[in-house]
Amino acid sequence: MNRWTSLLEGIRPISLAALLIALGCLGLAILLRQVFVALGVSAVFPSFYPAVLLASLLAGSPAGIGVIIGAVLVVWWALLPPYYQFNRLDSAQAANFLLFAASTGCIVLLSHLYRDAFLRLRRRDRERELLLQELEHRGRNTYAVVEAIVRNTLVNDRASADAIAGRVRAVSSANDLVNQSDTKTVRLKDLLSLEFGNNVDTQFYATGPDIDVSPDAARKLGLVFHELITNAMKHGALSNRHGRVTVAWRAEGTLVHLVWQEEDGPPVLPPQRQGFGSVVVTQSLKSLGGDIVFGFDAAGLRCNMNFNCR
Repeated sequence: MNRWTSLLEGIRPISLAALLIALGCLGLAILLRQVFVALGVSAVFPSFYPAVLLASLLAGSPAGIGVIIGAVLVVWWALLPPYYQFNRLDSAQAANFLLFAASTGCIVLLSHLYRDAFLRLRRRDRERELLLQELEHRGRNTYAVVEAIVRNTLVNDRASADAIAGRVRAVSSANDLVNQSDTKTVRLKDLLSLEFGNNVDTQFYATGPDIDVSPDAARKLGLVFHELITNAMKHGALSNRHGRVTVAWRAEGTLVHLVWQEEDGPPVLPPQRQGFGSVVVTQSLKSLGGDIVFGFDAAGLRCNMNFNCR
């Protein structure tokens, strides 16, 4: 598709390239006509129809019209007896020429409309891509400004500033993944791998089918996974180099069932009160039509969560 687009955009209708394409299509049509003759096909014009179509699509309507004129002259001069001279056409031959000119004229017109619409859509796509890139750039700048405001406002509370800035970066990183995707969706495993960072190859084990997550769900899940990983690094399995986190999921339509299991970390005790991170996780999943159940097993924190990936 990209090659076809580049080819159409790179050939101007009035150019040497367009002329060469018209001559090439005409030459191929003449050779194909000789093949038809060898096969016993008596019709004169069949091989010239695809030549007109191809020339019109690749090089524009002037090339298509040029192939029509060339085909009429070649057939009249070289393919109708007596050969190699322009003789007076009888009524049947004249009707055949008029039918060919009329039908190929329609082909040129339709090809022109298709080519013009295709190129206009391609130009709009490029403009849209540039606009999206500009919006993505401004979005990243906005996240950076928000983080700077947070850090400058909470200059005397470094822990709170780091926590808020981390959440902002989690949403920003998930948004970047969405913007980098052609389908504007994110694979669930890629979202998890992004949040695990340097621990992804040694302390992170993920099992489950490939699931595409919508942009809104990706941003909220990015925040959920950030909170769980931050907690694991401070208090759970990722607080030492021997611990690990296993994440397994399955899907039932758009509903995803995910199990987060931490192992080989320090002993886990139920919290005395619900922290803000737990509220963020719970509310984020609730907004996706899901929920979460925390289990404080001896082996490590276990989370059973459900959410809608769309």
